[in-house]
Amino acid sequence: MQATSRPLDGNATLPEGFVAAEQLPSDERDKLESINTSPPGRPLTKYVFIQNEPFYLPKVLDKYLREHAASTVGINVQSVAQGKRTVVQTAMDLLKMYGPMYFQWKFRNFVLKKLRSKVSNDLLGSTRVCHSVSAVARKYNVPVQGATDVNSEEFLRMLRDKGVEFIVSISGTQLYKKALRAQTPYGIVNCHGALLPKYRGLMPSFWTLANHEQRGGVSVHYVDRKLDNGPIVVQKDYAIWPHDTLEDVMARSKDLAAEAILECVRKIEYGPLTLMANPEAELSHFSMPTKADVDRFKQGGHRFV
Repeated sequence: MQATSRPLDGNATLPEGFVAAEQLPSDERDKLESINTSPPGRPLTKYVFIQNEPFYLPKVLDKYLREHAASTVGINVQSVAQGKRTVVQTAMDLLKMYGPMYFQWKFRNFVLKKLRSKVSNDLLGSTRVCHSVSAVARKYNVPVQGATDVNSEEFLRMLRDKGVEFIVSISGTQLYKKALRAQTPYGIVNCHGALLPKYRGLMPSFWTLANHEQRGGVSVHYVDRKLDNGPIVVQKDYAIWPHDTLEDVMARSKDLAAEAILECVRKIEYGPLTLMANPEAELSHFSMPTKADVDRFKQGGHRFV
């Protein structure tokens, strides 16, 4: 089974509500903490946090590094496990949630991707097709660091030694504490697969489809002390078609994420930097779906793949 592809429809930046940082409401300006919002007019020294996911993120990272490899001094590859869950616990959570058929399909493709990466990228040294984010990093000669606590003093010292000014988080799975956020003068941005402030939290593609939304999207926002809470730098949307599967929506979201991240970096480095409020009064927050949620998803006529 293969996810189908549809054209990205209406994926221009949404202009409504974007203003200069100083024009944001005071509670939104407070979320910026000590971040410098004046574009420097030059490439910033950057570091990337990215999840070790082999399906869509290698392509996203490739598009980013195609433009920014020279100014990116390192990549931290984070575990696919969320929070304090282990990889095995996360896999069992997904099995219970999705059931054996979709889980088996996903797991089989995960193993195939890992094998292709090991043989083609690691053993043969080919980077023509990269099956992992680490292989993409090697393609562009950007140093990779495996899963580690990015809030540790050792990691913060490394960022200082490398002169990191700005961090891009792509589907990161760690929480970024105050000391880390204060480490870089231009802050941390995170790419979230929903039109914030709606669908904060986990599995936004699932919830967007489960709730019969006609449009989905991605938001690149500054990171502050709360999850998916900071002011929005870029927001893009796409159409959801009647027969879209979860894999269709996730693929479209990640394609759009690459464009949104590149636009975000351009705005922060060269301006004009306009931001949109991410008000808590309008938020909706979701966690991992339960079996009952999955049953409702299927009863609504939706499929995983």
